[in-house]
Amino acid sequence: MSKLKANGINGILLQCISNVLSHRRQCVSVKGSFSLWLPVVSGVPQGSVLSPVIFLVFVNDLLDDLRSSGKLFSDDVNIYRRIRTPHDSVILQDDLEKIQV
Repeated sequence: MSKLKANGINGILLQCISNVLSHRRQCVSVKGSFSLWLPVVSGVPQGSVLSPVIFLVFVNDLLDDLRSSGKLFSDDVNIYRRIRTPHDSVILQDDLEKIQV
């Protein structure tokens, strides 16, 4: 929600989006048997008109604080760095760990 606010979405629209993303649950069905319903704590609902926009707001700044280079395409990210010294590999690993969350 903080990223939506930072991008100028507020008021009733923010509350509506919050309602769509909150209190979601899911279960798995295999051959007619169902798992327990569990809370969904991340991601955006698939098939919603808002989902692509919410996803883009969420990932748009993903590369901002990295020291390595990167590219975003659709729902994929590529981070790369030329490794010339051992320190370069440490920087790349640090960047990978930053976006792992």
